[in-house]
Amino acid sequence: MFEQLFTQSATIAHHHSSPYATERRQYLSHLMEEGRSRNSLRIIAELLMSYAQHLPLHRADVCVSDIKVSAEAWAKTTSRSASCLRAGKRQFVLHATKWLRLLGRLYEPKAEHPFALEREAFLRFQRLERGLAPITIDHYWRSIDELLIWLSREGKTLWDVTPDDIALHIQRVAKRKLKRTSIAHQVAALRSFFRYAYSRGWCREGVCIIDAPRIYRLESLPRGLPWNDVHRILASCAGDKPTEIRDRAMLMLLAVYGLRSAEVRFLRIDDIDWEREIIRIRRSKQLKTQQYPLVHEVGVAIIRYLREVRPKCKRREVFLTRIQPYRALSGAALGFRVRCRIRQIGTVLPSTGAHALRHACATHLLSEGISLKEIADHLGHSSLEATQVYAKVDLLALREVGDLPLESLATFADNTEWAVTPILIPGNIESLRCVAALSLGGLL
Repeated sequence: MFEQLFTQSATIAHHHSSPYATERRQYLSHLMEEGRSRNSLRIIAELLMSYAQHLPLHRADVCVSDIKVSAEAWAKTTSRSASCLRAGKRQFVLHATKWLRLLGRLYEPKAEHPFALEREAFLRFQRLERGLAPITIDHYWRSIDELLIWLSREGKTLWDVTPDDIALHIQRVAKRKLKRTSIAHQVAALRSFFRYAYSRGWCREGVCIIDAPRIYRLESLPRGLPWNDVHRILASCAGDKPTEIRDRAMLMLLAVYGLRSAEVRFLRIDDIDWEREIIRIRRSKQLKTQQYPLVHEVGVAIIRYLREVRPKCKRREVFLTRIQPYRALSGAALGFRVRCRIRQIGTVLPSTGAHALRHACATHLLSEGISLKEIADHLGHSSLEATQVYAKVDLLALREVGDLPLESLATFADNTEWAVTPILIPGNIESLRCVAALSLGGLL
C-alpha cells in the first residue's frame, strides 16, 4: 500500500517501521476501495502517523471524547492558520473515528430509546405482515418517534396516553406550517401505531381515534411541468461539461420513463441489458422489478456518461457523486440538480423536485391519447386509482364532455341497453416500448 502512495524509499520505510503499520494499511486500503484519490490518501497516511503519538491506543476502546481531546493536543503541535487548524481538527476526528471503528476499537454507547421494544415490534409488523416498502416504514418511524420521545420526557407510558395528548402533539406538528396532506400522513401513521398498540394491550381503547384534516379524494392537481419546458430543460444540459452529461442522462430517465427519484438513484449497471436493449427498474414502493425497452437516445446518454464522466470505482450504481469518496446520489442531491435546471429556464412551480418530471411525463402521455391503463403500466402504478388524478388535466377530453348535447344524450340513454365491458391493455414490453417512444418524441 505504501509503495503505491509514495516514491521515496526513505518515506516508504518510515511508514513501514512506524507503529500500527498493519492497521494503517488496512484503513488506507478501505479508503482506496471507496475511490479516494492518491493525493488524498497520501495526506491521510501522514495524519495516521500522528495517531500513535496523540491517541490513547494503549486502551482497549477509545471513545469520541478521547479523540476530540487528542485532536486539541495534536493541533498545538502544528503551525497553521486558524481556518486551516479548524479544518485539520475536523479531519483528525473524522479519520480517527472511522479508523478505530474499522478496527473495532471505538466505544460508541448507544442511547436507549424509551419505547424501543414497542417501536421495533410495530415496524416489524409493518414490514413482515403488511409488506410495506422501506420508504413507507421509514416515514412511519419518523412520525411516531417524535411522539414517543415526548411521552418519555413527560414520564408517561403508552397506557397513560389520552386522545388529548395526541391532539396536543398534532397541534405542535401543525405549527411547523405543514400542509394538510403532510399532517394527514402523520395522523395516519399514529393511528396505525395505536391500533397495533391496542391489539397488543399496550394502550387504552379509543386512543387511535384521532382527528385529521379532511383530504378529498383526487382534490389536487398534478404539479408537473409543461412539456415544452421539459424540452428546454434537456436542451440546457446538452453541453460537454461533466455535470451536464450526468444531468442529461438522469433527466431523460425521469422524463421518458417517469421514474421516481429513488429508482434513478439506485439504478445499477447490472440493470441495463445492452444486448437485448432492456432496462430493469426496481420499484421503490411496490418492491418489484419492471422491465422497459431501452430507448436508443436514453441509452446513448447513459453510455456517454459511463464512458466520459463516471468515476472509475467499484460502486455498481450508475450515477455517482463527483466528489470522493464516490457513492450513490442522495435524494436531496438529485432533487437539487433538478431544481437547478428548472430555475435555469426561469420556470416557477410550487414543487420543483424530481417528481415534477414524473407528472410531466404522465400528463404528456395523456394528452397524446394514451389510456390511463397504459400510463399506469408505464409509471409502475399497481392500480388505476393512483393514475386517475391525471384525468383532471386532460383538457381536450374534458372539453369534449362539456360540449356534449345533454338532451340528445338523455334520449339516447332511454333507448339503449348498456353493456359495460372494461378494456385493459396488458403492460407487456411491446406496449411499454410504444409508450416510451411516444414520451421521447420531441425531446431531442
